[in-house]
Amino acid sequence: MRAFGVRLTTMALAAVVSAPAAAADLPAAAARATPPPLGTVWSGFYLSLHGGVGLLQGASLDYVDGALPSRSVDFDPGWTVVGAAGFQITPWWRTEVELGGRRNGVRNISPGTGPGGSVQATTLMLNGYLEIPNRGPVTPYVGAGFGKAWISHHLTVDGATLTPADNTTWPWAYQFMVGANIAIAPRWTAGVEYRFLGTERGLFQDAQGLFYNADYNNHSFLIGLTWRPL
Repeated sequence: MRAFGVRLTTMALAAVVSAPAAAADLPAAAARATPPPLGTVWSGFYLSLHGGVGLLQGASLDYVDGALPSRSVDFDPGWTVVGAAGFQITPWWRTEVELGGRRNGVRNISPGTGPGGSVQATTLMLNGYLEIPNRGPVTPYVGAGFGKAWISHHLTVDGATLTPADNTTWPWAYQFMVGANIAIAPRWTAGVEYRFLGTERGLFQDAQGLFYNADYNNHSFLIGLTWRPL
């Protein structure tokens, strides 16, 4: 009987001692269920800026209903600048919102003499990029985008204004990109890129109040930097 009482007392003491130890494990389990730190959420975010030379294809100014004969316009090399904010969704796929600007001066207007002026474009695009897996330091990629363009014609010929500077149209736009990035610092990458930007035919009004259609097709050769906060 005495032996049974001793065993019962020993079991009770063991239960009392083990209870705090089991309770001590509870915070650790709760800690394992805590949501990931905010830093991990922002680790996919990035900002990029690209700039370089923009080559605008020659365009034909085709008057509506043949009101006037068509004119052809050729352009000098110009500039392209694009900035974007994006997110790396997976190791091989990212998407971004981009704001861009382009400008090209007029080289020739035919028929006509004394050509001058410029064509400018502002774009707001939604882009997606596929990054091609590569074991080396360089990451090649391809991409495409869709959005809106605001295109302005300011054209002069034969000593007079053909199209006033405030003449703007806003066609739908699309673009294709191919390039490569390389890491240059813990949060920075540098890259080179070719991109083609095209739009549907824009409708413009000349200084006489007549309307014409014109294409916009731009080839840009860019260098850029990308920054990631983490």
